[in-house]
Formats: sequence, structure tokens, C-alpha cells
Amino acid sequence: MVLPRLRAGGTLLDLGSCLGQDIRKCIVDGAPAERIFASDLFPEYEDLAYSFWRDRDKIPADHFVADNILADNDDFVTGPLMTRFGPGQIDIISITMFLHLFDYLNQLKTAARLLRLLSHKPGSMIVGSQAGSIIAGEQPLKPPFDGTESGTRRTVFRHNPSSFERLWKKAGRAAGVPLKVSAVLQAPEEFPDGVDSGFDFATKLRRFRPGTQTRRLYFSIMRT
Repeated sequence: MVLPRLRAGGTLLDLGSCLGQDIRKCIVDGAPAERIFASDLFPEYEDLAYSFWRDRDKIPADHFVADNILADNDDFVTGPLMTRFGPGQIDIISITMFLHLFDYLNQLKTAARLLRLLSHKPGSMIVGSQAGSIIAGEQPLKPPFDGTESGTRRTVFRHNPSSFERLWKKAGRAAGVPLKVSAVLQAPEEFPDGVDSGFDFATKLRRFRPGTQTRRLYFSIMRT
């Protein structure tokens, strides 16, 4: 679904790219590097990624855009992402393991801004996966990640398919963007042999246990 569109001239933005492993997988699979972009909060990731992957000659340096998706509105509108792309210019936005880092209100804020970047063409889409839960709701973070500068306690919102669809439909209505939202939960034991579910390492850290509500949420949000 993604690769054919990139080969046909579409553009992809990987938001929350970290060291850019996902965009490099796309390029290895045959996507043209000139159609792929990455963004994260920390500009240091660009040089770290080039040093780690040793591919500075393969990916243009100006294809990494450091920006804060949760910046104040004036700063976001005049910031690197909107300046580099402008509204309605990205065909596919990937947000793998990203949105679940925030509480509900900041997820809604992020969704609204992603819809500003997403192409106006029907079929443009936002795709990814993240930590989800059978029972949706705010979950408190554990120390040392639970505090804020104001002294309030931090939470993150974990979605099930229904709550995830409601979030995006609410963002779409506010932006006047019609959306088709698809989401599904998958448990660790449902992954085929040889497929990394992302749960094995976390289980060793005793964050997840058999019988908990935690699942992996896979999703797509398509402009109709």
C-alpha cells in the first residue's frame, strides 16, 4: 500500500523518526529516497543516524526536519515542518510508536496538526502502530517520567480501536476533513513465528504480563 505510492511519486513523512530505521527500510525495499522525509524533536538525531547507518551519500541531508509537533500554534505555523512542506503536501504520514507518548488532549492536538500537513487528495493517509489497550483510558507514567515542571502528574492515553476512531473522527470534524479510520488490536501470542511483536523485550522488563490489557494497535487513517 505504501511502496507503490512512493514509487509512483508520492511523498512520505515519518514523524517521530528517531534514527530513521523505518524510512531506511522503505528505501531498501525500493522506495525512492528523494520522496521520503523524517522528523523528530531532536536535531541531533540526524548526525547520529548518518553515523549509525553510514549512508550519508544515500539520503539527502535536508530530508530530516527537526520540529516540535506540540509547539504553541504561532511557533508551529512558522516552524520547520510547515515552512518546509506547507499545508496539504504530504501523501503518507507514518507515526509508528509515536502518538501513544501523549495524553488524550495532546494526541488530539497532534492529530489536528497532522491533518494540516496531510495532502488534500482523497486516499492520502496516516499509518502506524502503537501500544494500545483493551480498555481505553489515561494511564499514569512511572517514575522518573511521571512528573512535569508544573508539578502535575503525567499520563498517556492508551486506545482500543473504538476510542482511536473517535479521536480521529473528532479531529477530522474540527478540520473539515472526512476520514476513514481502521484500527485493530493484536496480542503477543497472535504474531506469527519469527515476527517481532515488540512485546518480548518489554516482558523481560516486567512491564507487561500475561493477562494484562496491553496490545499492539495497528491503524490507518485515510482521507476520503
